[in-house]
Amino acid sequence: MLPGVGKGQPAFGSGRRSGRTPPRPIPRPGLLSRLDAAEGLVLLIAGPGAGKSTLLDAWAATHTGVVIDLAEDGPREWEPVAGPLAIDGVTPADAPALSRLSSRRAVVAAATSDPGIAPATRITARDLAFAEDETYQVLSGALADAESADEIAPDLHLLTHGWPSLVALAGAWLAQYPATERRDRLRGLARMDEPLLDYLLPAVLAALPATDRDLLRRLTQLPPVDARLADRLDITEDLAAVPPFVQPLARRPGWYTIPDAWRPALARELPLPADEIAALLSAYRSAM
Repeated sequence: MLPGVGKGQPAFGSGRRSGRTPPRPIPRPGLLSRLDAAEGLVLLIAGPGAGKSTLLDAWAATHTGVVIDLAEDGPREWEPVAGPLAIDGVTPADAPALSRLSSRRAVVAAATSDPGIAPATRITARDLAFAEDETYQVLSGALADAESADEIAPDLHLLTHGWPSLVALAGAWLAQYPATERRDRLRGLARMDEPLLDYLLPAVLAALPATDRDLLRRLTQLPPVDARLADRLDITEDLAAVPPFVQPLARRPGWYTIPDAWRPALARELPLPADEIAALLSAYRSAM
């Protein structure tokens, strides 16, 4: 609890979560097998929303690896870190340090700017895109309706090209409508001129309870949190996933995060004043 703040006097908000169990990220055994079979450094290179961070998290959980997010943690000396390494947020400036990892078991993720390293294995956006059956799995979980998902998954896959973040966002949007309307809604999306993200994100956020929007507004500004931290910060007393935005961390059970792909868009749609951001981050550092 923050100093001088009692229950009923929240410092930043008091979001409450519903009792519905949200879908978890789908397993991607084919990609995990490729990471396991690779020799030397592996590079994941794709734009935001391709699922790089989620794959890193799942791989690190499987191998008891350490995840370093350079965008969040800043430069680090990873040579002393024991075990497998998963390094996120890589930029070309990190290339000299990464070149020294050629003998380590490490997977690194970069956005569309090639960091200029020579990994033994390179996994691109084409590899990270969902296959049609994976689009179906995501949609089935979002709708909690396998029959409806089976009917419209092929159309959604064609519309999104299997881009993971768009599939998840469209699934959350379609879940707002009765099964009888979903196919027509999807056809309407196909006729739109504006980017899908620009239309779907505000629509999905608008349909969320105000407490969920308040939760997102604050979690967008923070590193991963668990229930203890969320309670001490008076963000929520009942921390849970808010798909597709707030996701559980496979490598740290009980911890949740907003993937980097969503943060800029959420910060734009759900702004928080600079003084509140500063106070929130200060409270977070004190709570840690």
